[in-house]
Amino acid sequence: KKSARVMKQAVAHLMPFMEAEKDGGREAAGKILMATVKGDVHDIGKNIVGVVLQCNNYEVVDLGVMVPADRILDEAVAHKVDMIGLSGLITPSLDEMAFVAGEMQRRGMTIPLLIGGATTSKTHTAVKIEPRYDGPTTYVLDASRAVGVVSSLLSETEGPRVAAETRAEYARVRESYARGQGNRARATLAEARENALRADFEAYAPPQPSFLGTRAFVDYDLGELARHIDWSPFFASWELVGRFPQILEDDVVG
Repeated sequence: KKSARVMKQAVAHLMPFMEAEKDGGREAAGKILMATVKGDVHDIGKNIVGVVLQCNNYEVVDLGVMVPADRILDEAVAHKVDMIGLSGLITPSLDEMAFVAGEMQRRGMTIPLLIGGATTSKTHTAVKIEPRYDGPTTYVLDASRAVGVVSSLLSETEGPRVAAETRAEYARVRESYARGQGNRARATLAEARENALRADFEAYAPPQPSFLGTRAFVDYDLGELARHIDWSPFFASWELVGRFPQILEDDVVG
């Protein structure tokens, strides 16, 4: 919560400067409607994507959070946007995104649909969302990929090719997913019940802890603690793949 508030305050501080630097005579590269779907209040990721797009000369119509499907599509038509971006963090958002895609199909819309958020994935987009909408549907991994995806889809020369390649890729993802589902060995209900855990707590003697209550570590050697930190996950989060400390000697990222 606190980091989200800091992010929003930082964006609010930057927006006037971004608006001031805009070339008044320059036409926007495209207009994108963004919204966090109904039932979900998380928006920091969406806001970051919006800022990144605006920095790259795209006009963003941000509807905020908890936005019903009808309002998303009505506003998209009213603002004549070039594409719709849906965001969500919690699991129910996945079903809501699929519902929005189905509504876009029912209304006969053809503009691209972008899917993003922590719980979303390429597999979910390919299996649950893309089949419900004939228009281009694309999963966006994170904010750093948004501009590339948007620019390619809006390109008159690249757009159709990228959309066709994505559709073919998602078809392969669906096939792979279906094979994985079919190849799983599943026990029958009777077998599962027969294999149920039978715990005998009467004969169980739990181990006793070495102490009860609180124990404070005073004047602990921080240098000794630091020696045991594995920084590999930290570097991996920045896409600097390698084991620590060997990564520090790497010719490329060291």
